[in-house]
Amino acid sequence: MTSWPSVELDPVRRLRVLAEAIPGAAVAEAVLDAPFDDVWAAATDFENAVPRIELFIGRARVVSREGERVRVQITPPMMRRPQPLDVVLRPGWCWMVSPLAVAGMAAVPEGERTRFAHLEALTVPGGRVAGPLLSAKMALAGELKRIERIARERRV
Repeated sequence: MTSWPSVELDPVRRLRVLAEAIPGAAVAEAVLDAPFDDVWAAATDFENAVPRIELFIGRARVVSREGERVRVQITPPMMRRPQPLDVVLRPGWCWMVSPLAVAGMAAVPEGERTRFAHLEALTVPGGRVAGPLLSAKMALAGELKRIERIARERRV
C-alpha cells in the first residue's frame, strides 16, 4: 500500500495558502524587530492592543474562552452594535470569523525577531474586489508596525 505524501506548513505558510484560496484576500507580512512571545502577546491582546492596531475595531471584549476557542464582541468605530467574532487561537496561529469578514494572523520566530503575517478578506457579496483596498488599508495604517511597537513596549 502506497502512502500519500504529507507536508507540514508553519503558520505563516499556512496563512499564505489560505490567502491564495480566498477570493479578495489581502495579506501583509514582515519580519518584526521583537521576540515571538511579545509579538504574539500584543497581536492577540484583543481587548487592549487590537483596537490600537486595527482601524476597523473601535472596541473589543472577550466574552468567552474555551480551550482554543475565543468569542469576542467587536464594535467597529462607526457602529453602535457589537459584532461577534469567533476565534481559533493557538500559539502562532489565529483565525477569526465575523459576519462580514475573515481574518488571520500567523507568526514564527526568526532568531530574536518574528515573521508575522496578517490576512483580511470580506465575505459579503462583492468582497472579492476588496483585496487591493484591504492591502492599502493595512499598509497605510501601518498595522504591522503598530504590532511591533506594542510588542516592544511590552519589553520595557
